[in-house]
Amino acid sequence: MTVTAEKINLKGQETSRDFEQIFKEYWSRIYEVAFRLVGDQDEAQDLALETFWRFHRNPPAKRDNLSGWLYRVAVNLGFNALRDKKRRYSYENQAGTNEIEQRSIPQPEQEVILAEERQAVRGVLIEMKPRSAKLLVLRYSGLTYAEIAGALNINPSSVGKLLARAHDEFKVLYSQIQGG
Repeated sequence: MTVTAEKINLKGQETSRDFEQIFKEYWSRIYEVAFRLVGDQDEAQDLALETFWRFHRNPPAKRDNLSGWLYRVAVNLGFNALRDKKRRYSYENQAGTNEIEQRSIPQPEQEVILAEERQAVRGVLIEMKPRSAKLLVLRYSGLTYAEIAGALNINPSSVGKLLARAHDEFKVLYSQIQGG
């Protein structure tokens, strides 16, 4: 005996055939409602899909106003999306304001120290072997070992060893510049 989706109808859930028919009948109208609410095609499509997913998972008990149920779910999802967007904008705006306020507090001593450290690092990089300096710059710029190997035309398996040597070279030169 073969069991198909059309034969299964547990707890009032739609069969696949019924669901497809309802989906085809209401898709464009549900999408349009969602689009009018959020004004973004991709988000409206996501909301319409979520509406039908909810219908598929837990359909309404009464079918006398199926379109009303679908519209209500779509509108509620749309308003939730708008509230989420407003809340996210508020959080991001506040975070940006906090960042600006924290940066605007002048800390001249710290800025001078950082500038001197950057200058010392640049001085050490100039004194290093060119390949070693390039290795360090690329690694601390976030490149992976494979990307470094490709950029410097070296064997990927030797990047780790070359980086270790470059670190050692940097430490020696930096300590000389710092006077220790």
